[in-house]
Amino acid sequence: SVSAYYFTIIISTLFAIAANAANQEDFANRGRYSALTRMFLALCVLTLIFTAGLRYYVGTDYGGYYKGLTIFGNKLSSSLKELDEPILPIIANIVSLFTDDGLYFILVCSVITITLMMVYTFKHSDSLIFCVLLFVFTGNWHGTFNGVRQFLAAAIVFAGHRLILEKKFLKYLLVVFLAFCTHKSAVIMIIPYFILRNRITLKNVILLLIGTVVLSYNYETIFSFIGFLKDSEMQMGDLEYYSNSVNILRVLVYCAPPVVILFLYSGNNPDKIQTFYINILLVNAAAVLATSNSTYLSRLGIYTNVFTPLALAKLLKFKDKYIETPIKCIVVLLYAVFWYIEVSGSQTLANFHWIWEQ
Repeated sequence: SVSAYYFTIIISTLFAIAANAANQEDFANRGRYSALTRMFLALCVLTLIFTAGLRYYVGTDYGGYYKGLTIFGNKLSSSLKELDEPILPIIANIVSLFTDDGLYFILVCSVITITLMMVYTFKHSDSLIFCVLLFVFTGNWHGTFNGVRQFLAAAIVFAGHRLILEKKFLKYLLVVFLAFCTHKSAVIMIIPYFILRNRITLKNVILLLIGTVVLSYNYETIFSFIGFLKDSEMQMGDLEYYSNSVNILRVLVYCAPPVVILFLYSGNNPDKIQTFYINILLVNAAAVLATSNSTYLSRLGIYTNVFTPLALAKLLKFKDKYIETPIKCIVVLLYAVFWYIEVSGSQTLANFHWIWEQ
């Protein structure tokens, strides 16, 4: 049943509305929220965690993670020695000190991932309702049901992304290293450090498009690099998953935001923060375009798509609220349609079961 999703969306949105009402411009004036606002935001995040963490066999990778206390727990020594994604084995061993129930491993992963993404979104934007709804409808929330490790790695990078704006390369490198210890693919997030502060010019957009085309025609090289990271050989023909094309709707949904934002900001001179978030939307679109012929590679877009709610909250800001509010409502509605199509069309997501229904 999809009723669990509706329940979660309604309850979390109500808490976001309450948080927004309690905010009373505290964030805008003082850069921090009132205690009452923080309480409602905590309840909002807990609602999202509750559904994500207490699901049962929802998501393609659920079985492996439900058995994670054994699968990951037994790899701690070797993963530390070989630096082979030791974060989940560490989490598994800590959880094992208290329980042998795989439910709690899933729950702890949901707590860490969703908390990191939501807290750092709220920290940098006071568009609370908008951010909560986009977190769900952009696919980031239910994405954590499938790519547990990769979303945890993406959440770590997201939590440290302001280091790029502050030009603190070594600290950002440590953040990426921590994400790399969660999922090796996170190493690619070193590249955006050298892109996201670039000025929004026609030349830079064209260079990004050229890079996208080059990558899209060099899958064998990309798979060789991934094989090197994973210490295993990968070929396009080995698994259908590697060479399946991404749904065209998903490609369009990723590409639409930068096109709209570039149109809205045409003729304007965005400041460095706006420039950063415009660039992340462009890189996100480039990532999905470059990997659109491989479902496997398209998961690299997880690292950039987690920025979408915050980026749109930052960029869809207008002096006239009578313009801003309708635009945000349209954006939420369009993403909601995408969310519904994606969730209802997935057998592993549409049939939601709670842990107590096993």
